[in-house]
Amino acid sequence: MLCRDFREIADSYISDELLVETNHDVIRHLETCADCRRELSARRELRSKLREGFQHAPDLQMSDEFAARLKAQVRDVALSRSRFSAGNRAAYIAIAASLVIAAALGFRVVYQRSHSQNPPYFTSGGNRDEEIDRERNGGRPSLVSAALTESVVGDHRDCALSHRLDEKPINLEEAGRKYDRAYINLVSAVMSEGALPAGVELVEGHSCIFKGQRFGHVILKYQGQLVSVLVTNIEAQDQGASTRAGELFASAQPDGYHLAHFETERHAVYVVSGLSDTENLSIARGIAPSVSRHIRDAERAA
Repeated sequence: MLCRDFREIADSYISDELLVETNHDVIRHLETCADCRRELSARRELRSKLREGFQHAPDLQMSDEFAARLKAQVRDVALSRSRFSAGNRAAYIAIAASLVIAAALGFRVVYQRSHSQNPPYFTSGGNRDEEIDRERNGGRPSLVSAALTESVVGDHRDCALSHRLDEKPINLEEAGRKYDRAYINLVSAVMSEGALPAGVELVEGHSCIFKGQRFGHVILKYQGQLVSVLVTNIEAQDQGASTRAGELFASAQPDGYHLAHFETERHAVYVVSGLSDTENLSIARGIAPSVSRHIRDAERAA
Protein backbone atom coordinates (compact mmCIF):
# COMPACT_ATOMS: atom_id res chain seq x y z
CA MET A 1 0.00 0.00 0.00
CA LEU A 2 1.27 3.48 -0.94
CA CYS A 3 0.85 6.59 1.21
CA ARG A 4 -1.64 8.08 -1.25
CA ASP A 5 -3.76 4.89 -1.05
CA PHE A 6 -3.78 5.15 2.72
CA ARG A 7 -4.85 8.81 2.68
CA GLU A 8 -7.85 7.94 0.49
CA ILE A 9 -9.18 5.34 2.95
CA ALA A 10 -7.89 6.72 6.27
CA ASP A 11 -11.29 8.05 7.36
CA SER A 12 -12.96 4.75 6.50
CA TYR A 13 -10.29 2.94 8.52
CA ILE A 14 -10.97 5.16 11.56
CA SER A 15 -14.71 4.50 11.17
CA ASP A 16 -14.20 0.70 10.93
CA GLU A 17 -15.78 0.63 7.48
CA LEU A 18 -13.09 -1.38 5.66
CA LEU A 19 -12.92 -5.07 4.88
CA VAL A 20 -10.76 -7.23 7.14
CA GLU A 21 -8.16 -7.75 4.41
CA THR A 22 -7.93 -4.00 3.76
CA ASN A 23 -7.56 -3.34 7.48
CA HIS A 24 -4.61 -5.71 7.54
CA ASP A 25 -3.01 -3.86 4.60
CA VAL A 26 -3.45 -0.54 6.42
CA ILE A 27 -1.95 -1.91 9.63
CA ARG A 28 1.08 -3.27 7.79
CA HIS A 29 1.58 0.09 6.06
CA LEU A 30 1.30 2.03 9.33
CA GLU A 31 3.93 -0.19 10.94
CA THR A 32 6.55 1.11 8.50
CA CYS A 33 5.34 4.66 7.70
CA ALA A 34 5.74 7.30 10.38
CA ASP A 35 4.21 10.03 8.19
CA CYS A 36 0.95 8.13 7.77
CA ARG A 37 0.88 7.34 11.49
CA ARG A 38 1.09 11.06 12.20
CA GLU A 39 -1.66 11.80 9.70
CA LEU A 40 -3.88 9.11 11.22
CA SER A 41 -3.29 10.59 14.68
CA ALA A 42 -4.13 14.07 13.42
CA ARG A 43 -7.38 12.86 11.83
CA ARG A 44 -8.42 11.11 15.01
CA GLU A 45 -7.64 14.23 17.03
CA LEU A 46 -9.68 16.35 14.60
CA ARG A 47 -12.65 14.01 14.92
CA SER A 48 -12.40 14.11 18.69
CA LYS A 49 -12.32 17.91 18.75
CA LEU A 50 -15.25 18.14 16.35
CA ARG A 51 -17.22 15.71 18.51
CA GLU A 52 -16.44 17.68 21.65
CA GLY A 53 -17.27 20.92 19.90
CA PHE A 54 -20.71 19.68 18.86
CA GLN A 55 -21.40 18.20 22.27
CA HIS A 56 -20.65 21.51 24.01
CA ALA A 57 -21.96 23.91 21.37
CA PRO A 58 -24.47 26.33 23.00
CA ASP A 59 -26.86 26.09 20.06
CA LEU A 60 -27.10 22.31 20.50
CA GLN A 61 -27.65 22.26 24.26
CA MET A 62 -31.04 21.26 25.62
CA SER A 63 -32.85 24.19 27.26
CA ASP A 64 -33.94 23.85 30.91
CA GLU A 65 -37.56 24.38 29.89
CA PHE A 66 -37.45 21.61 27.30
CA ALA A 67 -35.65 19.26 29.71
CA ALA A 68 -38.27 19.85 32.41
CA ARG A 69 -41.12 19.30 29.95
CA LEU A 70 -39.52 16.13 28.59
CA LYS A 71 -38.90 14.80 32.10
CA ALA A 72 -42.53 15.41 33.02
CA GLN A 73 -43.78 13.66 29.90
CA VAL A 74 -41.53 10.65 30.48
CA ARG A 75 -42.71 10.45 34.11
CA ASP A 76 -46.36 10.63 33.04
CA VAL A 77 -45.82 7.90 30.47
CA ALA A 78 -44.03 5.71 33.01
CA LEU A 79 -46.77 6.14 35.63
CA SER A 80 -49.55 5.43 33.21
CA ARG A 81 -47.88 2.76 31.07
CA SER A 82 -50.19 0.09 32.51
CA ARG A 83 -53.08 1.84 30.81
CA PHE A 84 -51.46 1.69 27.42
CA SER A 85 -51.86 -1.20 25.11
CA ALA A 86 -48.90 -2.95 23.52
CA GLY A 87 -49.67 -1.07 20.30
CA ASN A 88 -49.46 2.32 21.98
CA ARG A 89 -46.18 1.40 23.66
CA ALA A 90 -44.78 0.35 20.29
CA ALA A 91 -45.83 3.69 18.82
CA TYR A 92 -43.95 5.59 21.52
CA ILE A 93 -40.90 3.43 20.99
CA ALA A 94 -41.06 4.06 17.26
CA ILE A 95 -41.33 7.83 17.81
CA ALA A 96 -38.36 7.80 20.19
CA ALA A 97 -36.31 5.75 17.75
CA SER A 98 -37.16 8.17 14.94
CA LEU A 99 -35.99 11.11 17.05
CA VAL A 100 -32.71 9.37 17.81
CA ILE A 101 -32.13 8.54 14.13
CA ALA A 102 -32.96 12.11 13.06
CA ALA A 103 -30.53 13.53 15.60
CA ALA A 104 -27.80 11.13 14.47
CA LEU A 105 -28.32 11.98 10.81
CA GLY A 106 -28.25 15.70 11.59
CA PHE A 107 -24.96 15.33 13.44
CA ARG A 108 -23.46 13.33 10.58
CA VAL A 109 -24.47 15.91 7.97
CA VAL A 110 -23.00 18.79 9.99
CA TYR A 111 -19.82 16.80 10.70
CA GLN A 112 -19.30 15.87 7.05
CA ARG A 113 -19.85 19.46 5.98
CA SER A 114 -17.32 20.76 8.49
CA HIS A 115 -14.85 17.97 7.61
CA SER A 116 -15.08 18.67 3.90
CA GLN A 117 -14.51 22.39 4.39
CA ASN A 118 -11.42 21.85 6.55
CA PRO A 119 -9.74 18.60 5.49
CA PRO A 120 -7.13 17.09 7.82
CA TYR A 121 -3.73 18.79 7.84
CA PHE A 122 -4.87 21.50 5.47
CA THR A 123 -6.60 24.76 6.21
CA SER A 124 -7.56 27.70 4.10
CA GLY A 125 -8.43 31.28 4.65
CA GLY A 126 -7.50 34.06 7.04
CA ASN A 127 -7.81 33.85 10.81
CA ARG A 128 -9.01 30.25 10.81
CA ASP A 129 -5.54 29.30 9.54
CA GLU A 130 -3.90 30.99 12.49
CA GLU A 131 -6.22 29.35 15.03
CA ILE A 132 -5.62 25.86 13.65
CA ASP A 133 -1.90 26.51 13.30
CA ARG A 134 -1.72 27.44 16.97
CA GLU A 135 -3.62 24.29 17.96
CA ARG A 136 -1.26 22.04 16.00
CA ASN A 137 1.87 23.76 17.27
CA GLY A 138 1.02 23.83 20.97
CA GLY A 139 -0.11 27.46 20.92
CA ARG A 140 2.69 28.73 18.67
CA PRO A 141 1.76 30.45 15.41
CA SER A 142 3.10 29.15 12.11
CA LEU A 143 6.21 30.79 10.71
CA VAL A 144 4.36 31.71 7.53
CA SER A 145 4.83 35.47 7.76
CA ALA A 146 3.39 37.87 5.24
CA ALA A 147 6.88 38.88 4.13
CA LEU A 148 8.02 35.30 3.56
CA THR A 149 4.83 34.41 1.70
CA GLU A 150 5.36 37.46 -0.50
CA SER A 151 8.94 36.35 -1.24
CA VAL A 152 7.78 32.82 -2.10
CA VAL A 153 5.13 34.04 -4.52
CA GLY A 154 7.51 36.67 -5.93
CA ASP A 155 10.22 34.08 -6.57
CA HIS A 156 7.76 31.80 -8.36
CA ARG A 157 6.56 34.71 -10.48
CA ASP A 158 9.91 36.34 -11.25
CA CYS A 159 12.06 33.20 -11.47
CA ALA A 160 9.93 30.31 -12.73
CA LEU A 161 7.50 32.31 -14.86
CA SER A 162 9.33 35.39 -16.14
CA HIS A 163 13.08 34.74 -15.52
CA ARG A 164 13.76 38.29 -14.34
CA LEU A 165 15.67 37.89 -11.08
CA ASP A 166 18.38 40.42 -10.29
CA GLU A 167 20.87 37.68 -9.37
CA LYS A 168 21.54 34.67 -11.59
CA PRO A 169 20.55 31.29 -10.07
CA ILE A 170 23.26 28.76 -9.25
CA ASN A 171 23.43 24.97 -9.27
CA LEU A 172 21.73 23.25 -6.31
CA GLU A 173 24.79 21.17 -5.51
CA GLU A 174 26.99 24.28 -5.41
CA ALA A 175 24.44 26.07 -3.23
CA GLY A 176 24.33 23.02 -0.98
CA ARG A 177 28.07 23.14 -0.40
CA LYS A 178 28.16 26.91 0.14
CA TYR A 179 24.90 27.71 1.91
CA ASP A 180 22.61 24.87 2.93
CA ARG A 181 23.08 21.09 2.81
CA ALA A 182 19.33 20.66 2.28
CA TYR A 183 19.78 21.79 -1.33
CA ILE A 184 22.04 18.83 -2.20
CA ASN A 185 20.01 16.14 -4.05
CA LEU A 186 16.83 18.19 -3.52
CA VAL A 187 15.55 17.31 -7.00
CA SER A 188 15.87 13.60 -6.21
CA ALA A 189 13.95 14.09 -2.97
CA VAL A 190 11.11 15.87 -4.77
CA MET A 191 10.83 13.19 -7.46
CA SER A 192 11.80 10.10 -5.46
CA GLU A 193 8.71 8.31 -4.15
CA GLY A 194 6.40 8.29 -7.14
CA ALA A 195 3.61 9.79 -5.01
CA LEU A 196 3.18 12.84 -7.22
CA PRO A 197 0.04 13.04 -9.38
CA ALA A 198 0.38 11.33 -12.74
CA GLY A 199 1.64 13.71 -15.40
CA VAL A 200 3.93 15.84 -13.20
CA GLU A 201 7.16 16.61 -15.10
CA LEU A 202 10.50 17.94 -13.86
CA VAL A 203 11.58 21.18 -15.55
CA GLU A 204 14.74 22.15 -13.64
CA GLY A 205 16.31 22.71 -10.22
CA HIS A 206 18.55 25.54 -8.97
CA SER A 207 19.12 27.91 -6.05
CA CYS A 208 18.01 31.52 -6.37
CA ILE A 209 17.55 34.68 -4.27
CA PHE A 210 14.47 36.89 -4.08
CA LYS A 211 14.65 40.03 -1.92
CA GLY A 212 17.52 38.63 0.10
CA GLN A 213 15.87 35.25 0.78
CA ARG A 214 17.71 32.22 -0.64
CA PHE A 215 15.66 29.30 -1.93
CA GLY A 216 16.30 25.84 -3.24
CA HIS A 217 13.99 25.94 -6.25
CA VAL A 218 12.65 22.87 -8.08
CA ILE A 219 10.34 23.70 -10.99
CA LEU A 220 7.73 21.18 -12.08
CA LYS A 221 5.10 21.22 -14.80
CA TYR A 222 1.57 19.89 -14.34
CA GLN A 223 -1.60 20.41 -16.36
CA GLY A 224 0.22 22.98 -18.48
CA GLN A 225 1.16 25.06 -15.40
CA LEU A 226 4.59 25.63 -13.85
CA VAL A 227 4.81 24.63 -10.19
CA SER A 228 7.54 25.90 -7.85
CA VAL A 229 8.80 23.79 -4.95
CA LEU A 230 10.78 26.24 -2.79
CA VAL A 231 12.91 25.30 0.22
CA THR A 232 14.31 27.97 2.53
CA ASN A 233 16.01 28.14 5.92
CA ILE A 234 13.85 29.74 8.64
CA GLU A 235 16.22 29.21 11.55
CA ALA A 236 16.94 32.92 11.88
CA GLN A 237 13.21 33.64 12.09
CA ASP A 238 12.64 31.02 14.81
CA GLN A 239 14.91 32.21 17.59
CA GLY A 240 13.58 31.07 20.95
CA ALA A 241 10.86 28.85 19.49
CA SER A 242 10.43 25.35 20.84
CA THR A 243 10.83 22.24 18.74
CA ARG A 244 7.89 21.56 16.45
CA ALA A 245 5.79 18.56 17.23
CA GLY A 246 5.38 17.73 13.55
CA GLU A 247 4.81 19.07 10.10
CA LEU A 248 2.27 21.74 9.34
CA PHE A 249 0.35 22.15 6.13
CA ALA A 250 -1.61 25.23 5.12
CA SER A 251 -3.04 26.83 2.03
CA ALA A 252 -3.61 30.38 0.89
CA GLN A 253 -4.43 32.29 -2.26
CA PRO A 254 -1.99 35.24 -2.53
CA ASP A 255 -2.13 37.23 -5.79
CA GLY A 256 -4.20 34.56 -7.49
CA TYR A 257 -1.74 31.74 -6.74
CA HIS A 258 -2.37 28.73 -4.54
CA LEU A 259 0.30 28.08 -1.96
CA ALA A 260 0.87 25.09 0.33
CA HIS A 261 3.65 24.75 2.88
CA PHE A 262 5.11 22.49 5.54
CA GLU A 263 7.96 22.87 7.98
CA THR A 264 10.80 20.86 9.49
CA GLU A 265 12.90 21.97 12.44
CA ARG A 266 14.82 24.68 10.56
CA HIS A 267 13.32 24.79 7.06
CA ALA A 268 10.07 25.61 5.34
CA VAL A 269 8.96 24.04 2.07
CA TYR A 270 6.48 25.77 -0.23
CA VAL A 271 4.52 24.60 -3.26
CA VAL A 272 3.10 27.50 -5.26
CA SER A 273 1.33 27.52 -8.63
CA GLY A 274 -1.61 28.77 -10.61
CA LEU A 275 -3.27 25.35 -10.31
CA SER A 276 -6.47 24.80 -8.37
CA ASP A 277 -6.20 24.49 -4.59
CA THR A 278 -6.86 20.73 -4.78
CA GLU A 279 -4.21 20.14 -7.46
CA ASN A 280 -1.62 22.27 -5.68
CA LEU A 281 -2.23 20.50 -2.37
CA SER A 282 -1.99 17.10 -4.04
CA ILE A 283 1.54 17.94 -5.14
CA ALA A 284 2.43 19.14 -1.63
CA ARG A 285 1.09 15.89 -0.17
CA GLY A 286 3.03 13.89 -2.74
CA ILE A 287 6.43 15.43 -1.98
CA ALA A 288 6.03 15.92 1.79
CA PRO A 289 7.26 12.53 3.08
CA SER A 290 10.43 12.29 0.98
CA VAL A 291 11.36 15.98 1.12
CA SER A 292 10.82 16.14 4.88
CA ARG A 293 13.07 13.12 5.42
CA HIS A 294 15.72 14.58 3.11
CA ILE A 295 15.76 17.93 4.91
CA ARG A 296 15.76 16.38 8.39
CA ASP A 297 18.76 14.26 7.38
CA ALA A 298 20.55 17.40 6.16
CA GLU A 299 19.70 19.22 9.39
CA ARG A 300 21.16 16.41 11.49
CA ALA A 301 24.31 16.35 9.39
CA ALA A 302 24.82 20.11 9.52
